[in-house]
Amino acid sequence: MTRRRAQTPVRRRPPYRATAGVLLAAVAVSQALPWAERAFGSNVPPLFAKLDPAVGPWLPVALAVAGVAWLVVPRLTGASPVLFLTSVVVLAWALAVALAAQVHGMADVTAPFRRPLDYAANVPLVQSLGPRAFAERFADLVPQLSLHARTHPPGGELLLWAISRATGGSVTAASLIVVAIGVAGTVPTYAIAREVADERAAKAAAALFAFAPGVVLYSATSMDAVFMTAAACALAALVRAPRSDCWAFAAGLLTAVALCGTFGALSLGLVGVGIGAVAIRDRGDAEGERWRVARRGLVTLAGVVAGALALRAAFGIDLPAAFRANLAAHLHDPSRARPYVYWLFADVPAFLLTAGVAQAGLLVATTRDRWRAGRPGLETVLWGTLAVLTVSGLFRGEVDHIWLFLVPLVAATAGAALAGGDGAAPPRTAVPGPLGASIGQATLTQVLLSTYW
Repeated sequence: MTRRRAQTPVRRRPPYRATAGVLLAAVAVSQALPWAERAFGSNVPPLFAKLDPAVGPWLPVALAVAGVAWLVVPRLTGASPVLFLTSVVVLAWALAVALAAQVHGMADVTAPFRRPLDYAANVPLVQSLGPRAFAERFADLVPQLSLHARTHPPGGELLLWAISRATGGSVTAASLIVVAIGVAGTVPTYAIAREVADERAAKAAAALFAFAPGVVLYSATSMDAVFMTAAACALAALVRAPRSDCWAFAAGLLTAVALCGTFGALSLGLVGVGIGAVAIRDRGDAEGERWRVARRGLVTLAGVVAGALALRAAFGIDLPAAFRANLAAHLHDPSRARPYVYWLFADVPAFLLTAGVAQAGLLVATTRDRWRAGRPGLETVLWGTLAVLTVSGLFRGEVDHIWLFLVPLVAATAGAALAGGDGAAPPRTAVPGPLGASIGQATLTQVLLSTYW
């Protein structure tokens, strides 16, 4: 009698090429549609960017930092979490600064703090009124604010005012701190993946987040990267909310803080509903688990309310009033001149291109494998959130930076796909390919495109 060999699970290769083909096809189709460029000078739709090659004398420095990151990060996956995360954050910070500075040096890094359209332009107003008076009068002040600040709550301006005070008004120091806050989202991304998968997946997710094109590029140019980190902290608590009332309440408090930066953080409610549904499915009805999960959802809402009230009492921030003023400004934004039907097609490809082609391929792989196993998870929660945000029509373009707060979820699911859960090779042997692709995409984007931010 012939003995049968025990069959080991076969891991299918993530569809990197197919994903890249679809995303590039979306760019090609957009080129043929006149709607994409309406009200904007972008010529690489659906990204909010234009082809504008620029190679400067500091590019070799950026390439050297990129090479060091690509070589070092995979070799650190066996290190302690503290050493690994510290190293990844420092290297990602260095790459973000080096790429931003590759043409004109630090002048390019500090440019967002000198432009009249950006958040820092409002710091003198905060200083003249005082931070509390500025926050209390924010809804009435919105028409006077710089263009980019009108559609966001006052958290960005207040944070920049505090940084300016702490650095003695040094624009260079403030810009470097803001970059650090953006890449610091690596830590809560690690926590998200650690909760939904394991240590190997968490380290892979941290690397894929820190060097995602959008994170590297926008951490040095856009306050949306700061808002992303605040939202990532809320997400890290949110995935743990089904565990206990304490985590649920903490998730609510952190969500209120995230809402100070962008009203887009309201979509964390969609993520929370999805996480709750997955938790109810996984826990079953043993000993009233379903009721416990549902109750913790209510505790999270209570945390949001408590956080909003605390922000009002401590800093004078009235989130409902700020949202009303921001929404009015947002609905009159030039980007809304582009048709709703176009963005039903364009938003998700633009976001995935920013999150990274390699990360998107791993997200697709996770979705494919979990749906075949009949166990949809966080990746499906993410797809559902993207679908609702797209269909809502609230965001018509610019999602390459506005939706940055969802990149931690992409990275967490990508890390799970990269690490595997069936005895597959650890991230040290799996990370270099996707990591190199991500760093390469970020570098090419910086050199070839102008992203306006």
